Amino acid sequence: QIMNKWLKKFFTYLDRYYVKHHSLPTLSQAGLRCFRTKVYEEMKGESTTAILGLINEERERKIIDKSLVKSIVELYESMGMGSLDAYNADLEEPLLNSTREYYAKKREDWINDSTP
Repeated sequence: QIMNKWLKKFFTYLDRYYVKHHSLPTLSQAGLRCFRTKVYEEMKGESTTAILGLINEERERKIIDKSLVKSIVELYESMGMGSLDAYNADLEEPLLNSTREYYAKKREDWINDSTP
């Protein structure tokens, strides 16, 4: 714990003085960029598919972990690094397409059920 405390102070100092005076990205920004390129870009397709699956399960009246959905949406928002570009391209567009497909299928089911 003592080591963690001192490392935190050291990196806070670097962020506050060295990084600011040399016009470098902060440790937080650099970490976020690194996460985006190494993890997010590799996993976004799978996570989008999984989150759309959860949303479709809820539409079918199944119980899902809504806090997980919320966390994933926040992740997509943060990957935009100040804009909603990542959210719009990586989650919103597939979600709208999935919603369109889901309700088109439901519409067909409702029509088939209601006609004799």
